[in-house]
Amino acid sequence: MKEAEQTKQYTTQHLASTLETQLNTIERRMIEKLRIGEGLYDFYNYTQYKDGNESGLINFEANKALRQLVAEFPIVHSVYMYRAYDQKVLTMDSFLSVTEFPDQPYIFQEYQKTDRTRAWSIPRMYTDGIGHEPSQEKVISFTQRTQLPMGDQGIIVINVSLKQLLDVVNAIVNPEHTFLMISTIDDELVYATNELDNSKRITTKLSSKYLQWEFQSGLQTTISLHALRTISRSWIIFGVAVIVISLVYTIIITKRNYQPIARIVNQIQSFQKHMNITKGSTDEFSFIQKAIERLNDENIRYEATVHESMQQSKTQAFIKLLESNNEGNYKKWGLTLEKLAIPKEIQAASVVIIEIDHYEAFEKKYKLAEDQGLIKFALSNVLHEYLINTGYVWSEWTRLNRMTFIQLMDDEQQFEDWLQALETFRVWVAVNMGLTVTIGIGKVVYRWEEMYQSYMDAVEILKYKYSSGTNRILRYEYVIPLKSNNLHLYYQKMNRLVHDFRRNQKDWPQQLDEFIQQWQAELFTNDENSNLLLYFKRLLIELELKLPTELKKTWGEVLDTRWETFAHKESVQEVTTCIKELLHELYNQFTAYMSSKDSNQTIHQIRKYVDENFTNPELSLNLISEEFNLNSKYVSQLFKEQLGINFADYVMERRVELAKTLLLSTDTSINEISLQIGYEIPLSFGRAFKKHVGVSPTDFRKNMIEEEEKFIN
Repeated sequence: MKEAEQTKQYTTQHLASTLETQLNTIERRMIEKLRIGEGLYDFYNYTQYKDGNESGLINFEANKALRQLVAEFPIVHSVYMYRAYDQKVLTMDSFLSVTEFPDQPYIFQEYQKTDRTRAWSIPRMYTDGIGHEPSQEKVISFTQRTQLPMGDQGIIVINVSLKQLLDVVNAIVNPEHTFLMISTIDDELVYATNELDNSKRITTKLSSKYLQWEFQSGLQTTISLHALRTISRSWIIFGVAVIVISLVYTIIITKRNYQPIARIVNQIQSFQKHMNITKGSTDEFSFIQKAIERLNDENIRYEATVHESMQQSKTQAFIKLLESNNEGNYKKWGLTLEKLAIPKEIQAASVVIIEIDHYEAFEKKYKLAEDQGLIKFALSNVLHEYLINTGYVWSEWTRLNRMTFIQLMDDEQQFEDWLQALETFRVWVAVNMGLTVTIGIGKVVYRWEEMYQSYMDAVEILKYKYSSGTNRILRYEYVIPLKSNNLHLYYQKMNRLVHDFRRNQKDWPQQLDEFIQQWQAELFTNDENSNLLLYFKRLLIELELKLPTELKKTWGEVLDTRWETFAHKESVQEVTTCIKELLHELYNQFTAYMSSKDSNQTIHQIRKYVDENFTNPELSLNLISEEFNLNSKYVSQLFKEQLGINFADYVMERRVELAKTLLLSTDTSINEISLQIGYEIPLSFGRAFKKHVGVSPTDFRKNMIEEEEKFIN
């Protein structure tokens, strides 16, 4: 009887310890989440986030962490968070003011406590107030103040279902042989197997400070104990008998099968001798063990190879499906889709390309291929998580910087929800992963045979990324209609800008600002923008060669160094803004130099005289030398050194520029224009114009007037 009482005491201690361990594990897990963050930290630092969308995302991550805690521990009924800053409560199902929350009294009671000793509450009724008839549950609650370590920003409350906690007790206690009563320190009954009367003797009393519970247990009768003892001894005897019989049977079987085993051992020994392995080097069982290990390793390698081969086959099929026009091979592709367990019939679908922006910087930041692969794996997983409710997603990395996926939708009505999920994914990546992505969306299609066209649409739309900008979603049907046909006009505008720069036109900065603004508004392809930049740089290099010697070195160093940084930009907005700043800086240097050199010097007066009289047919070096009493060769040399251009070329440029203006803005005949700009012989004017512009005056007027008007508009 004494042994039975000791056993019962041990059982009761084990029961109390089990309950404490389960609750203590929940408590530690919650504290761990608070220390690590896992979405809870940002919720209590609400003052750092003013943007509404960002606040919603923070609530989503915190709610996700709460749900994970409930999923991890089935006995947890609910969890909610109270933030003192704005008196808000976040539950697993809602986000509301504390005044609207049914558990408000408990929150204020716990938050205002001065004693911060952690303990579980006595059993209480809890309701979340959701629905027309809110459900009530009897729970015990644990309250943790946040943030650690001060705990003045709010509290987190974990409610454990008393019913599910007591199910643990029912699994341990057998009411036929023992009785158990659990009560709180306030004598409130928590659990009892049956009523306690005089026939039941209490043998064990325990108190749990952590739970604030008292445990009382004992035996129902002594008869059950004797019966149990008899049954136990019978089972021991039965167990010993089974062991003896097993040993005898093993000996018999071993003797019966000795001959086959001996033959196997002889074969192993013969193989060892054939392989020149000494008898003492290894025994037969070691040989068998090594053979099994090798077989195991081979099997693992084979399974890994098969899995890798299947993944490669799936990727190759994906690329071939999108990059090949399979209009006539649908039956063959139907079999391929069936093998890959991909739906053959679709209601609506679209191909999307996600491109990592500034990929060169991405490679510098993550130099190891393993790190790059980990980031890309995370991007894929996050994408699937955001699109899990919008249909089937098949994604593959088709380029180093591009992840392509096919989105299958149940119907076209899901399209707007899908776009919203994709936009949320884009924002999440920018906020949490330290990089941005640009997303190109092809048109919606309704058959697998049309998937190629949707893919080509997505590829095409990303060709306009340079003009549209990074970190955004580009839709084919919205962007393509806006593409520009004015590319050739920008080559002309660049020529005019460089020419006016060399002439030191006072309104040149305004011309540059207007040109940059117009360029930023145009929608050109990436290649078209790159070609424009290369052409602009070539013009500036040619201009550099014509500058005075003192400016050439400074100009070359600044242009080469600054232009090199432009190559890493991925949008016209960024590049053209940098170009504008650079050219304003160079123009200021040029005007300052010209002002310092021209003041009180002859060249300033000569150039002013030429600008006022270039329409004079008699204008020449001889006329200039007579006017300023200088040698004509000295005038020519002075022009070349100070202005970077020959005298004759300078006069011709001024005349041709005026002619271009008159050809486009007036109906004056070519002969009359020739006389107005200083050419007495129209044939000489025609030759000079064609040499400078590349076409005759007639062709220039005929072909350019309409485009010039379009450009101005």
